[in-house]
Parts: sequence; C-alpha cells; structure tokens
Amino acid sequence: MKLARQRLLRQEALAISALKDLPNMLFPVFFEEAFTDGHTKILKAMIPEWPFPSLSVAVLIDNCNLETLKAFLEGLDILLAQKVRSSRCKLKEINWRDTGHGSHGIWPGSHEVEGLPESMKQKHPNCAGKEELKVTTELSVMNGRLNESDTYLLEWVQQRKDSIHLFCRKLVIQSLTKATMTEIFKTVNADCIQELELCCICLEDLAFLNPYLRQMDSLLELTLDHITDGLSMGDSEMLEEKMITLVSQLPTFPCLQKLHVNGVYFIYGNLKEFLRCAKKPLVSVCISNCELSQSDLDYLPYCLNILELKCLNLIDIPLFHLLLEPLGFLLESVRHTLKCLILKSCGMGESHFNALLPALSQCCHLTNVNFWDNELSLLFLKQLLHHTANLSQLTYEQYPAPLECYDDRSVIISHRLEQYCPELLDILKAKRQPKEVIFATTQCSRCGRSYVYDLKTQRCFFEE
Repeated sequence: MKLARQRLLRQEALAISALKDLPNMLFPVFFEEAFTDGHTKILKAMIPEWPFPSLSVAVLIDNCNLETLKAFLEGLDILLAQKVRSSRCKLKEINWRDTGHGSHGIWPGSHEVEGLPESMKQKHPNCAGKEELKVTTELSVMNGRLNESDTYLLEWVQQRKDSIHLFCRKLVIQSLTKATMTEIFKTVNADCIQELELCCICLEDLAFLNPYLRQMDSLLELTLDHITDGLSMGDSEMLEEKMITLVSQLPTFPCLQKLHVNGVYFIYGNLKEFLRCAKKPLVSVCISNCELSQSDLDYLPYCLNILELKCLNLIDIPLFHLLLEPLGFLLESVRHTLKCLILKSCGMGESHFNALLPALSQCCHLTNVNFWDNELSLLFLKQLLHHTANLSQLTYEQYPAPLECYDDRSVIISHRLEQYCPELLDILKAKRQPKEVIFATTQCSRCGRSYVYDLKTQRCFFEE
C-alpha cells in the first residue's frame, strides 16, 4: 500500500484519475502525504471527492507553505462551485485549527463535529452552521498580527461569506492593533466564540473591544492576563476612578463558566467587578499573581456567581496579612460541588489554615488539592492531613514540606523530608488508600528546583 501511494504521488494524472476508485480508508493517509509533500494538483482534486463529513488539517498547517494552503482552499472552491456534488463527497466541515475538537490527526471522526451544544444553537442561530460549509478554527493575534496562514484564511472566507461559515471557537489576543481587530470581526462572528484570552493589553484596548465582547453570548471561558492600566500620568485618584469605571463596563456574559485572572494588579479591591461579568454561577475561578484586599475576601461568601464552584485556584496571592474566615465560609457553601482546591504560594500559615479546616473537611467531593509553598510546621501538617484523610475522593494531593525541613537560613535539609514523610503518609493510609501524594520544598535559591517526596517512589528527589 505504501509503494502504491508513492507511485500515485509520482504520477499526478494517474492519481487524480484513480481517486474515484480509491478506498475510503486510504483517503486520510493519502491526503496527508499529498499535503505534506506539496502535491497541489492531487490535493485540489481530493477535496471534491472527500468521503467523510469532516476533514482536519490542524496538525498540518504549521509546517506547510502558503502554496499548499492555497491549493487546499482552491479545492474547496471547486467543491463550492459544483451545482451537483459527487455522490461520494460527504464533506460538511473543515477543522482548520481547532484543538478543542480533536486535531491529533486528520483521520475523520465517525460523526460530524459539533461546535456548540444544541441548547446554545437554538439561542444563537448564527452559530448553527446553516451555510454550505463550516470551517472551525482558533485564532491567535500575537503582537497585533495574525500569522500568514490565518490571514489568508480570513481573506478567503471574507470573499465567500454566503457559502462559508467560519466558526472561531477560541480567540487569543496578545497585544492588539485596532485595525487588525476590526478586520477580524468583519469575518468572525463574535457570538460563536467560546474561549477568549486577552493578554498584555491595556484598559483602553479593553474599552475598544467592549462592543465586540457584548456580542459574545456563547463565551464559556474568559482569561484576563496582564491587563495594564496604560495610564501613567495624572492624579492617582483620577486614575483609580477611571480604572474602576473601565472594569465595571465589562459586559455580563450569559454562558460564562470559567474565569481566569492573572497578573492584573488593579483587581485589588475590585474583585466584585470581575465576578459580576458572569450571569450564571461559575464552575471555575482561577486568580494568580495578583493581590486581593480584605474587602475582596469578605465579598466571596455573598457572591451568588460562585456558590456552585467546582474549581477554585488562588496562586501566588499573598494572603498572610488577611483574615481567611470568609474563604472558609465560601468553602462551606460550595462543599457539595467543589472538586479542585489550589492554594499555592499564598504565604499562608497555621492560623490561616485553621480558619479553613472545618469547611475543608466537609468538601467531600474534592479530587485535587494543592497547598504547596505555604508555611506549616510538622505538627500542624499532621493536623491538616487528619482532615484530608477523610476526603475519600482525592486522587491528587500536594502539600508543603514541613518547616522543620529548613535551617535558620531557609536552606533545605533534604534528608529530613525522607525522615518525616513516611509518618505523614501513614496518617492518610490509616483512613484510605491514597492515589497520588506529593510533599515538596520551596525552590532552592541556588538551582531553582524543589526537593520532592512522593507516594510512588517514597524517596526524596529533585524536580524542576
């Protein structure tokens, strides 16, 4: 079969004439070889004969040249121009670049990939894919630009809007130029975007995007990463007032389920405004590399948008100077839904965990906990483990190495980790059979690595 494919690829006229008799199972691998080796004539001829509902080129695009992409799209043009399709052709959807719908290979699935749940399609008919051919993709705007292949795709779709429906499931914007974004939204239906990542943009850019954000009625996941104020001059009180005004203008997304905020310093004292952008209860909230105020924590138990959380991540957030009783009240409220709790590198001590332990022991559906890089003594760590030992659904647990594993200068004494950890593991084993447990030190000041003791090896080793 391999020799037969190679012969056909060397003789394009023979290959094209043989397509009508080519077994269906050979189409994907033959297509991949034609695409990869740049056999553009064969490529164009295969599209109108494609015998499956979907075709993915997501794994092929990054390493191909523009001529190959043009040939692929010309093949689609041939298909679209046909008044009567070949009886063999079943093609309805192209996966251009969409990791959310399986792009591990070009072998087509047994059923047509659906972009949105049926309930969403009924609400948003523009996303229902009524057009003759649907193209699903993810777009990334880096330094204000799309890459060459995605730019060419958008230009191609723009000229064929009556026969092509471009479904952009995920949009990543890392810094933007207004002209580029205006051109993108001429082609991309904002109400079909399900994931949005905004990175390294300023608040004024956020204000520019607001009209488009208000159209994203199908948005499920929003990431705000290093959003800056972009304002360095003027009175500090006026700047703060302007920032609060701009953040409060964030729209309310009717379908939002996950909110991620990273490196946004003006979230301090304004957490309420960020959580307000979800109309329905969120299932996941992740806040990292930020600072929160006491008023932010005090608000958490009263925020109706987070009372059905499945995942709560607070990472690299200094909490050592705050009272954590409100966080404990929140955990108690979500004890029947919470599955993942991550409190990493928060500078939390024993008094902080004491405020959480009564609620933590009630979170019976937890499968994942991570308390790494917090300051706990051996005695208190034992107390913490007596609480988590009762959480029978846990499959992954990471705890900080006890303070006794460091000397007075915070230098790691690795052999103490091996000395204490078996006893700590015994606390868990007395109540249940733990699946994956890790005890880890902070990062070494010299090499940047941590000493780790895990359940599998039951020994201390270095980890990046």
